[in-house]
Amino acid sequence: PLRCTGDALRAFHTAIRSSPVNTKNQAMKEQAQGTMLKVLTSFKSSEIEQAVNSLDRNGVDLLMKYIYKGFEKPTENSSAILLQWHEKVCVWCSLGSATLRRVLASALV
Repeated sequence: PLRCTGDALRAFHTAIRSSPVNTKNQAMKEQAQGTMLKVLTSFKSSEIEQAVNSLDRNGVDLLMKYIYKGFEKPTENSSAILLQWHEKVCVWCSLGSATLRRVLASALV
């Protein structure tokens, strides 16, 4: 488990940077999703806002995609944690900016 805030934040940034966004390989995408879910669920509630605020717009868009993918395949207690991440992303985006529309539009493609 990632117990130290710095470790969790480093793992978070590594998972975002190494995300296979341009691949068609479904196994690779699922592995990345699993890794990201483990990273997201390792954060304490009080650390989530800092992690979200450390991203740029593209990073936040990607994070939101991972959050929605996590909702599709919940694990034990993941939905509650993902809702906290979703809330912080919405605050970052000023509650409903183009990020949500971009994520939903790309999910439909």
